[in-house]
Amino acid sequence: MGKLFAVAALGLFALCWPAAWPLPTGAPLGSCENMVPRHQGITSQTGPSPHSIMTQNSGSNVRVYINGPNYKGILLEARYPNANTAVGTWATPPDNTKTIPCFSRIDSAITHSNIADKTNTTIYTWIPPSLENCTEKAVVFLATVAQRKEIYWLNLTSEKIYVRCSGSMTSLSGFAVLATLMVSGLAAF
Repeated sequence: MGKLFAVAALGLFALCWPAAWPLPTGAPLGSCENMVPRHQGITSQTGPSPHSIMTQNSGSNVRVYINGPNYKGILLEARYPNANTAVGTWATPPDNTKTIPCFSRIDSAITHSNIADKTNTTIYTWIPPSLENCTEKAVVFLATVAQRKEIYWLNLTSEKIYVRCSGSMTSLSGFAVLATLMVSGLAAF
């Protein structure tokens, strides 16, 4: 009778276990589309995030990092603006992170593999997709960043970068800096 009670209690406990229990080993595939972590009963922060997504061209790839305080959890994807699926792939991820196959595409997103701190020196390398018909495409990076389970920011967005046929990338901020330097130089004459 004692064993039957224990099995029944265990079964009842399993039924009550939250289906969306937070995963310290990374975002579940169910978070890929809306970028919402499965932190039971916890909603994202509504104020401005102390984190921002920074990008840097690195040959035919893009180096991506999260600027701001240390963080424990992340879900990071590249997308065409206003699209709902990830594009491109991620190279071998840095320590304490891993790739996941969002939208059934291998290595299409990055997430945490544990809750060890990640810093602004944690660099993720994104490999752009092949461009069909050799057209330039805008890409943005989206991230959900968790300082800890109870504190996370949803859908942080980078500035647009443009992937060209040659595989090179440009960003609007790079043009703005160049234009500012050119105007400053002209104004000095």
